[in-house]
Amino acid sequence: MLTARLLSSLRRPAALLGLVGLLTAAHGADANAGVAVIHSAAWSPGDVVREGAGEFQVLVSVANLQQSHSAVGVVGVGNRHGMFPAASEHALRFFALHGVPVAKIARGDELAADPDGLFLDAGTLSESAAAALLTHCLNRFGAPPLAANPDQPTPTELTAIRNSLRPFREAFAVANARTVASR
Repeated sequence: MLTARLLSSLRRPAALLGLVGLLTAAHGADANAGVAVIHSAAWSPGDVVREGAGEFQVLVSVANLQQSHSAVGVVGVGNRHGMFPAASEHALRFFALHGVPVAKIARGDELAADPDGLFLDAGTLSESAAAALLTHCLNRFGAPPLAANPDQPTPTELTAIRNSLRPFREAFAVANARTVASR
């Protein structure tokens, strides 16, 4: 499968870029953060071309940002539960395990369960508000740590990522509460 091969070939450079993000975060906040807003492609059962294109969109968007920003994040606008087609979902998880925080927006419904706690719930925020908040959090708190092997993160690595995302989650919860209160 071409997309699996592409993802495999990107693991080493992505791990190196994630290590740079980890070292930067360890030395304090990062003032050069960038965030991409990615929309889920309309899902069509069995359409491998669309799945591959969605995965490629995630990979290229993050790679482009990493060239000009020292810390990057993604706002994913998914289906009504914030989900993406499987290949795109896999790419988002890959980057979430490599120091790229991913905030998801669900179109008109609650976000699907995230058992590993890798994704941020952007709730009722608009795309632009979620992107601005994620940029602010990256600048203030730095990039999360990365897992050495994204296919098998250790419990310690998952805990470290979740702990580093705690202030991000709190910021999103406060912003969502303000949005709900203003309606």
